Amino acid sequence: MIRVCIAGNSGHAATVTRALPKLPQVEIAGWCRTWDGEPMTEVLEDFEKLGLTPPEYPDYKTMVETVRPDVLVVDGQFGDHAEMTIWALEQGLHVYCDKPLALSIEELERVRAAAEAAPGLLWAMQTARYDPWFYTAKRLIDGGAVGEIRLLSAQKSYRLGTRADFFRERARQGGLIPWVAIHGIDFIRYLCPLPAETVFASHSTVGNGGYGELEATSQLMMTMQGGVSAQVSADYLRPANAPTHGDDRVRVVGTKGVLEVRDDKVWLIAADHDGLTPEPIQPVPSIFEDFIHTLEGHGLGLLDLAESFEDSRLALMARDAADAGRLLKL
Repeated sequence: MIRVCIAGNSGHAATVTRALPKLPQVEIAGWCRTWDGEPMTEVLEDFEKLGLTPPEYPDYKTMVETVRPDVLVVDGQFGDHAEMTIWALEQGLHVYCDKPLALSIEELERVRAAAEAAPGLLWAMQTARYDPWFYTAKRLIDGGAVGEIRLLSAQKSYRLGTRADFFRERARQGGLIPWVAIHGIDFIRYLCPLPAETVFASHSTVGNGGYGELEATSQLMMTMQGGVSAQVSADYLRPANAPTHGDDRVRVVGTKGVLEVRDDKVWLIAADHDGLTPEPIQPVPSIFEDFIHTLEGHGLGLLDLAESFEDSRLALMARDAADAGRLLKL
């Protein structure tokens, strides 16, 4: 039995609870809030649906010291990710942490050092690699469907809705690029795993609904090895009456074809594909399923410690480039 404790639900902790029906070897041994008033709505609703009644603890350290779990799920305020992760790794735990892993390059290097010295596995919650449509796109690209990739663009568009108060402060939420655009960075790095060499970005708080320092729009461009160009846009301006909360898109241009992911479907234009019929979607386990399978020695290899760190590093560098208004060499 693999014993898991959940600390917070400020982001993607529900990827754990939603995976539980396929993970009979996992026991939820406890949960806690990580800040006063933190809404644990999704996690608690899933507990009720599954008939689970794990105990609540006052804080994550008390919970870990009492329960001694195998895995700590870190999903508090984004500014707390690094401290929580380092402490848990030092206790010998595996850590499944929401992204970004830290809010500064200096903090990220501290997390990296702790992870490299610890016996436990650390993954960021880079969920898109386990969306069936992105997995399908990856399989097609790796099979040569578009030839040599030369250009990529990614989009993350969300409704702003109602956000927790910590979103108002950069020091606690880190910025739109590390929280939202990081998914687009991961889309690109997953489909085209070339090193990034330069990054330039911009962001703006205009239109943020009164949420203080929260950026409402951002755009970044990376030049990757071999002169491949990659662009990511992210925004909180998706209208409230949109049919879905988010609108994720990717376009990949290669020497033999063009592939697009939109509306949770994959479209391919190439010599033997007219782009009018979506490609068959390939099934894939969820991210937390694969995290557990990796602990057991039979994961898919879609994500690892190095990939988790590089996504966070590039997102933080892009945010810093936007703050500085200049191109940064990576």
